[in-house]
Amino acid sequence: MKMSRILAVTKKQFLTIKHDKRTLVLMLLSPVMAMLIFGFAFGTSPKHLQVIIVNQDKGSLAGEYISKIDHEVLSISDSSDVFASKNKITSGDKIAAIIFPSTFSADASPSVAGYSTNKSPIIKPAKGTHIEVFLDTTNQQLSSVVSQAIGQAGQDFAKSKGVKTGISIDVSYAFEKTKDARYIDFFVPGIMAFAITLFTTILTLLAFVGERVTGTFDRLRVTPATEAEIVVGYEIAFGVIAAIQGALILTVALLVYNIMVVGSIALAMLFVILVAIDAQAIGILISSAAKRESQAVQFLPFIIFPIFLLSGIFVAVKSLPLWLQPFSNLLPPTWGIEALRDVMLRGWGLEHLWPHVLVLVGFAIFFTLLAIFSLKRSRNQ
Repeated sequence: MKMSRILAVTKKQFLTIKHDKRTLVLMLLSPVMAMLIFGFAFGTSPKHLQVIIVNQDKGSLAGEYISKIDHEVLSISDSSDVFASKNKITSGDKIAAIIFPSTFSADASPSVAGYSTNKSPIIKPAKGTHIEVFLDTTNQQLSSVVSQAIGQAGQDFAKSKGVKTGISIDVSYAFEKTKDARYIDFFVPGIMAFAITLFTTILTLLAFVGERVTGTFDRLRVTPATEAEIVVGYEIAFGVIAAIQGALILTVALLVYNIMVVGSIALAMLFVILVAIDAQAIGILISSAAKRESQAVQFLPFIIFPIFLLSGIFVAVKSLPLWLQPFSNLLPPTWGIEALRDVMLRGWGLEHLWPHVLVLVGFAIFFTLLAIFSLKRSRNQ
């Protein structure tokens, strides 16, 4: 081997990259984007979780307890209506309702039975002093953070009084069937939507680019078929394939992992198909910017990383930094994953989830129109 020839090949490759600006930019931006998204998604603890406090206490001790809650972790709103507060939990608007009974201060009021070594009164809370917590456990990651924050506040409250806590926390559940849900029950709906999005986008992208490279697409375009008919034809084909993929994934999840499905499997399949239609429309749209398979692959990190980390598969959207959450809502899989979890864990039907259907259909129409426009523009170039 001669070093001069080796270096000549190396120089040739650098010159090729230099003249391919798109490849150069993608090579430099992809790892930076990955690090930023990974850092924000996994490098922060859940904060600003939405809870409601119903303080019926006729004394002041409940207020002291509430002051010990970490208000950075829990974002608190007040209410005087227990029934309305619980409805907000069962509707998915909030994660928990914390209810202080009217006798809280009376039950926990100090009785001076003696003095500790530092001459401070020993407070002996009466037996039965309690707080009611009405909790949504469909997302174990968030519900555990809420429970820990409430428990820590109780410890800090007792410490401020110089005693061991004598306050019990009575937990009831917004969705009884999911009170024993496992993490995998929360995890699998996200993986289903991600897998469908990933494979459908890649399949559509490579199929479109491959047909352009081989000339098949050009021959198709000289037929009477319009760009709209071509795009919709692809959508139907890949929608059927996605339905089969979704059925297989759901079957594996049920048989192998025994995941919890409270709601309608047919409705879950509907959302899988809607996610797939969105994904293939995105694939067609991106394919218009790629002239060959290698360029198509370069776009994948800009699809995979945001969806993988920001759509709620591993980290709940509500636990992301507040400024990042709107970006999550711009990703179709975010809506699909949320709907799948609502169907499978909460047992909700279309009466609750019709907004998700409209959003996913809206995404599909939007990306389809963009794909049709991009094909028409490429014809005129």
